[in-house]
Amino acid sequence: MSCMADARTCRACGSTDLQPAGTTTRRAVCGRCGRCWEAEGDGPEVDVLACPGCRRRGTCEACATWLSESLSRRHVLDDGGEILIRPLVYGDRFELAAGFDELSLRSRQLRFFQPPEALGPDELEHLTNIDYEDHFALAAVLLGRPAPEGIGVGRYLRDPTDPTIAEVAVTVMDDHQRRGIGTLLTRTLAEVAAQRGVRTFVSYVQWSNDSAVEGLAREGARVTADEPGIARIEIDVPVAAGNVSRSFIHRVLSALGVIDEASSREGDGGLRSAQ
Repeated sequence: MSCMADARTCRACGSTDLQPAGTTTRRAVCGRCGRCWEAEGDGPEVDVLACPGCRRRGTCEACATWLSESLSRRHVLDDGGEILIRPLVYGDRFELAAGFDELSLRSRQLRFFQPPEALGPDELEHLTNIDYEDHFALAAVLLGRPAPEGIGVGRYLRDPTDPTIAEVAVTVMDDHQRRGIGTLLTRTLAEVAAQRGVRTFVSYVQWSNDSAVEGLAREGARVTADEPGIARIEIDVPVAAGNVSRSFIHRVLSALGVIDEASSREGDGGLRSAQ
């Protein structure tokens, strides 16, 4: 990797290993500390989560950023496990692919009605190179091990024709279901979505799943026909963060086919780095 031509220095660590970055503007990322700067190093610092499409994102993600820190929180599950909920980043692509391979066929079918055998490069690019506005994703990371382990993902993808509507998806690894992780992902995702103007979560259920469709309708979800054999489920997103109720979470997880009976309690309440 080549340095910037005039050998500017990183204002965070003093390194001269500044590399061209960005897709639409001239930015520079430090090869030593991962900080990224506008104006080839002379401008303000850039957050890695603001740079979808940049080929230097892997370098940037070596450094904790204000956006990832502000949206990351530790939780303690009822069974004592410690979980970090944080934004999913581009560097998670390899663990995401490996995790998909470990999902049961049922879990794959809940996430994709016709699941691929594996996540290829195009799917991984779509799932991880996101803008954190119209396409947002959270990772659930299990702590307290020799290496943190990603065990769940929650995401929404905004409808291009109506910015107040977003399709929602939550997936938890089979060995870690029923621990309250789906609940944490759903609650956090709803709060993030509401802050970004999303008012309705959408999911899709096969009409043949009578109990799920009828139960969701009884609980106030709007159920309409979509493709042949598929029902469209619409669930209103609470506008206020404190109004994300258990009933809302249950409706979302029921629409997604996720069983998550265990509850959880927030840990120390402090914000934590996603690194």
